[in-house]
Amino acid sequence: MLLFATYCSANKDGASSPLAARDRYLSDRIAGVEANANAANTRFGILSGKFGLLSPDHPIPAYDHLLHRDEIDEMTTTVAETLKDWDITAVRWFSVAFEMDPNVRRYKNVMENAAKQHGIDFEILLWEPTGLLGLI
Repeated sequence: MLLFATYCSANKDGASSPLAARDRYLSDRIAGVEANANAANTRFGILSGKFGLLSPDHPIPAYDHLLHRDEIDEMTTTVAETLKDWDITAVRWFSVAFEMDPNVRRYKNVMENAAKQHGIDFEILLWEPTGLLGLI
């Protein structure tokens, strides 16, 4: 199965009770990638620096955690297990133009490395507020 995936957002709903990941993260990018996944009738996931690869319905508490460099290997293993559990055969990673920011690039590195561990195709696509632009 094809996975459309993107990284979490620093902007979050601060509700104290757990919220579905799609509701916790306040991001037009995340909502847009999910809408595209739904239109393509494929799986959608959000990569959290704290919780790993999440389905949009997965409830998560309020938190503030940026993926650190020393967490990449462990998170890669966690995400690789999820890709296997979800029977993912290809990943389309949606990012924005500022991916050269090392804080954002870490998330891409985790997903790309996890896909490589299982021999899964990995493709990066550029996301802009107006929607999908194409391959990076």
